[in-house]
Amino acid sequence: MIELAGVTFAHDGGAPLFEDAALAVAAGEVVLIGAPAGAGASTLARLLTGHVLAAGRVAVHGRDLARLRASSREALRRRLGVVPQELALVDDASALDNVALPLEIDGVPRRRRRTRAALALAAVDVPAAPAVAALPMAARQRVAWARAFVRNPDVLIADQPTSHQDADGAERFAAAVDGLAAAGAACVVLAREPHLVAAAARHGWRALTIHERRLVDLDALATEDVDAAGLVIAEISRPHGPPAVAAPAVAAADDNVVPFPVGRAASGGHRR
Repeated sequence: MIELAGVTFAHDGGAPLFEDAALAVAAGEVVLIGAPAGAGASTLARLLTGHVLAAGRVAVHGRDLARLRASSREALRRRLGVVPQELALVDDASALDNVALPLEIDGVPRRRRRTRAALALAAVDVPAAPAVAALPMAARQRVAWARAFVRNPDVLIADQPTSHQDADGAERFAAAVDGLAAAGAACVVLAREPHLVAAAARHGWRALTIHERRLVDLDALATEDVDAAGLVIAEISRPHGPPAVAAPAVAAADDNVVPFPVGRAASGGHRR
């Protein structure tokens, strides 16, 4: 259902985010990809939905996205359930109208699409009537879930879908994704929020991370002396930005010692 093979991508000639990356997701499978901010998770979501193109093969439903015309990629996106990190909701429209919009695009009759949208909102415990702008962020995020679920898609791509949720919200999302997978959907969830990482482990999702510009199973990183899952969870949950580092004392008599530059941030590289 979802395939990456030999994928290499860099933004505007910068350092590559991915080099020879590979991924395969079958129908009925859920894959969690956890990575620290800046590692390329959101770019991966855009690759999987055809909003950006890369060298190598990125295929959804067996169709290589780079070989499709723009109109064909747009048509294919209508078969996906997508929860974008930025939500992309219509703020002055009601929650019901936001969730019903994909069905309107699909040509579903008004009464039927509103009924399906109301059921999808009830499943995530959000009222149908308020304008999205009047809702708290946690509820807005759940509206984005409902909009992704309302088509009963056979491919789900979710980018940081529980960033505004508590543990109960993360568990609710995980249960809904399991429901899609049980119906045969292939699901890719990109997340670094600890509640969802923990829920994914309880639900038995396959866990990957972005390591040295490739997608790697956590089991492949684990060794006898290293808890790879613990390392990834610690890395993705650490505060953004490196801590300040004080300059170490340097003996004035040693002319060969170069002092650590005061006020400059420590390296933000990945811990091993």
